Amino acid sequence: MIYCGIIIVAFITACSAFRQQSVGVKGQLMCGDKPATGELLKLFNHNTVGSDDQLASTKTDKQGNYTIEGGIGAILSMDVQLKIYTNCNDGIMPCKREITFGIPSDYVTRSEKVKTYFNGGSLNLQFKFKDESRSCLS
Repeated sequence: MIYCGIIIVAFITACSAFRQQSVGVKGQLMCGDKPATGELLKLFNHNTVGSDDQLASTKTDKQGNYTIEGGIGAILSMDVQLKIYTNCNDGIMPCKREITFGIPSDYVTRSEKVKTYFNGGSLNLQFKFKDESRSCLS
């Protein structure tokens, strides 16, 4: 009987370790003095080992605004990245610019629903970002 109790407690502990985590980001993208409409954004959980987990994707609206949220069940805290794929100020270059931002861990919650959205503010995509890359598969 004691062994049964120990197994049940171990099972409950293991299940609670895989609790749902969620995160949300809101903001606006501009391309110069115009809203960056239809720009693709993706949320990822960056994994040290293996491939990253895509949590969500969305596109900006006619005013360049976006709201994106996603989550995953995991033991370790998420390392969330927001990736923006854009042709803003890109001329005739092939593929899209991929710009990656880390989201502060304070905005990751251990629940299925986002408690507090990270405010990404208004960002002008004409900036050149230090670690931006190119993506043809976005």
